[in-house]
Amino acid sequence: MQIPLVLVGDYVALNPKTALFERPRQDYEEIVRFLGGELCCTNHHHTPFFSFVRRIDKRLKIDLLAAFLASQHISRYNSVLSTSEKLAIPLAMLSYFKRVPVPHVVIAHKLSSGLKTSLFRTWPLHHQFHHIISVCRPQAEYAVTRLGFTKEQVDFIYDKVDHLFFCPQNKPVDDYILAVGMEQRDYPTLTQALEDTDIRVVILAKSPWSSHQVRTETAANVTYVTKRLSYLELRDLYARARMVVIPLNNVDYAAGVNSVLEAMAMAKPLVVTQTAGIDDYLRADETGLFAAPHDSTHLREQILSLWHNQQQQQRLAANARQMVEEQMNLDIYVQNIVRITQGATAVFHKKRTAPNQLPIS
Repeated sequence: MQIPLVLVGDYVALNPKTALFERPRQDYEEIVRFLGGELCCTNHHHTPFFSFVRRIDKRLKIDLLAAFLASQHISRYNSVLSTSEKLAIPLAMLSYFKRVPVPHVVIAHKLSSGLKTSLFRTWPLHHQFHHIISVCRPQAEYAVTRLGFTKEQVDFIYDKVDHLFFCPQNKPVDDYILAVGMEQRDYPTLTQALEDTDIRVVILAKSPWSSHQVRTETAANVTYVTKRLSYLELRDLYARARMVVIPLNNVDYAAGVNSVLEAMAMAKPLVVTQTAGIDDYLRADETGLFAAPHDSTHLREQILSLWHNQQQQQRLAANARQMVEEQMNLDIYVQNIVRITQGATAVFHKKRTAPNQLPIS
């Protein structure tokens, strides 16, 4: 019996010494469990030429090794689920000149980047993708309007957070604002917004998922944390923060979504830059406050209005936690991924085995 292959890459392996209660559940682990599939390729450091290929991958921002390993035995499976374009694109390259007998479902995050746009225009590798899952509505629309996918081939779903791990903690709250992440962060605007206040700001500018370079500006009330924290340390940092602010550049993909959902799951009052990519994840004045992009004055107004209003803090935080529990958690995300992958697989194999419909003469 053939099973699905879930492709996650070689560089996300968790520390085997980390106990399950010390970290959030990982989406790919849950997807494999509920999809009844096989995972590739999180433990191939022993593979010949690993170091050489990894250097190539880091330069090109792809997961070539995982794609290569998957392509060698792809006919064993009834479908392939790539958890990012970094995996999907090199797999499409490797299989471009041969007929792949399985559907390729792709969880896409940033299809509209300049590099991908140029690549797809020159070499239409996206034609190798059979179904697109996007966690950002503008990216889902881009797949239909610019890349030629049908509406039936594209699904928008909410991204996820493990709400069982990231949850309210019974800990005293300190008087600081927490800002987390690297991808498309606008920390200069945050620093400028609060530069003449006595509000402490802690910025955790470290991420295993992003290669984005963060612009930083120093100020007396701002502390940058650049060391890698454990998940327990990260959760504690959220728990002790009075509120969370996620300042973003104005982009059309869901930059910042992990930090936004973690803060919501922790029931933290939240101020976020309003971008097209993050707009679906926050309801203004219901689960958090939006600030205009690159506008330090408006960001300051939103932060201070919330900082001094404990009743509003509690209301927004409770609503945010409820939204995560009802719509934006890991369990719902996994259910959606499994449902869509199984549906796309069924459609592909039904078309492949259907007899040719010839006109009756």
